[in-house]
Amino acid sequence: MQEKVGFRRALSASIVLGLYSGFMLAVAIAMSLGSDGLKLAAFLWGLTIVLCSLILTPILAVGRKRGVPETDAFVKTLREGLSEFNEGKGGWRALSHVRGEGMGASVSLSNASNPLLIIEKALNLSNQCKLIFRFPKNDPAMRERTLPILEEKVGTSRIQRRTKSLTIVPEVIIDRSVIVTRVMMLCPPLMVGGSVGFYSVAPGQPMLVVLGAIAGAILGMMIVTNKGR
Repeated sequence: MQEKVGFRRALSASIVLGLYSGFMLAVAIAMSLGSDGLKLAAFLWGLTIVLCSLILTPILAVGRKRGVPETDAFVKTLREGLSEFNEGKGGWRALSHVRGEGMGASVSLSNASNPLLIIEKALNLSNQCKLIFRFPKNDPAMRERTLPILEEKVGTSRIQRRTKSLTIVPEVIIDRSVIVTRVMMLCPPLMVGGSVGFYSVAPGQPMLVVLGAIAGAILGMMIVTNKGR
């Protein structure tokens, strides 16, 4: 069962998002209306904070709590899962060839008789942490042979390429809370830019401010929901 964010964290995040998006809205109004719009800008800033607290808090509260799993526990699980490929002294062994590294684990393929089997098994255990495959210096072609296989199994977006290693990063789970946060962080500045840009074409036309904001919001939504993110 996934651990939920909870009400307090959700309320705090909602207030921060309200402060940010409300500030952007206030800036757009102040730039468009000048000193006459300062009171309206301040009112809408406060209103945005209140509305975000009321609307976003229940949405974010049911989201999945994020965090990095314990690296030691991940390395232990990985070693146990790869122990079937142990080749004895002088050969490949999970105890010596699998190590914790940063927020994940590294698997050295030196001295391995079945490197592809080790890679395939490790991939099945790497859904939560970063996994680094290190290739032997005496077989530089192994990396090139392995890369197409990894691309087919996990996709190119999850692979970080280095000269002597390939790193598999965990799959990013896009849930409702992530979408809401991205929209609230990205759309306001685009809406401000759209409002200012449209209004500068024909000053004195308040409708252009609204149209520019709508255009910025649509652009932001397109970016957030883009499958190539």
